[in-house]
Amino acid sequence: MDMRIDHVATAWTDRDEGEAACRAVGLPTTYGGEHADGTTDMSIVGFPDGSYLELITNTGEATPSRWPEFIAGDAGPCAWCIETDDIRESLRRSLDAGLRVAGPDRDGRGRPDGLHVEWETAILGDTLGHTLPFLIEDRTPRRYRITPDPELADGPLLGISEVVVLTKDAAALAQDFDRAFRLAQPETVDADGFGATLHRFPGAAVALAEPEGNRLGGRLGDFGPAPCAVLVETDDLDHAQDAFSLADPVRWGDDRVAWFDHPRLERRLGVVEYAH
Repeated sequence: MDMRIDHVATAWTDRDEGEAACRAVGLPTTYGGEHADGTTDMSIVGFPDGSYLELITNTGEATPSRWPEFIAGDAGPCAWCIETDDIRESLRRSLDAGLRVAGPDRDGRGRPDGLHVEWETAILGDTLGHTLPFLIEDRTPRRYRITPDPELADGPLLGISEVVVLTKDAAALAQDFDRAFRLAQPETVDADGFGATLHRFPGAAVALAEPEGNRLGGRLGDFGPAPCAVLVETDDLDHAQDAFSLADPVRWGDDRVAWFDHPRLERRLGVVEYAH
């Protein structure tokens, strides 16, 4: 199964604060509308390659059906999703590989312009995108669900390329990724100032982080294994630093990462330049 990142969900108690944090560092946001069950709504940062960052919050109508603990805890990154052209075939392959699955389930969202978009989702493993990604297949054309933001077109950012999943046992979780995606064994690398032992799968869109200190250790205790950081690829980090508010680059294995310079985004959302 291909690992094409469709989007990463970030949880906010107040979506307006999430939008303000993104705008403060130069990332435009667009309101995406309310989900079909009425318990959550969302905004989007749409990148040129079609991947997007979702800012999700509770509408206040009822307990959110998606990631309620993360929303209540203002947790930021909470789940990630990959795109599939055939969700049932992807589930069959996952079952054959020995994974637990659930779905597919039909879902949708009402856009502010009145258009209703629909898709199907399915779960790999035990949770909706906390460790293994969840799957999505569009029922309406994908361009109705997400359109890259024109303000980011022709800029230095390409799209979401890496999700960092926090876990207390990277070796065990790596086995699940091997079953689902037949990935090579992860490599342990240095990640300056991140506060975790980082295990990266060569050429894949995911890394596993085992916490080394209170910052990520506390997060793991509060929310369990789940995404803790998101990286957006650039082919010119110097250009990205000119265009956006970014901290100084740090080592990320053989690559360089610069975190968005805002207290709500620091070490949660960054830009990576890969050493090709």
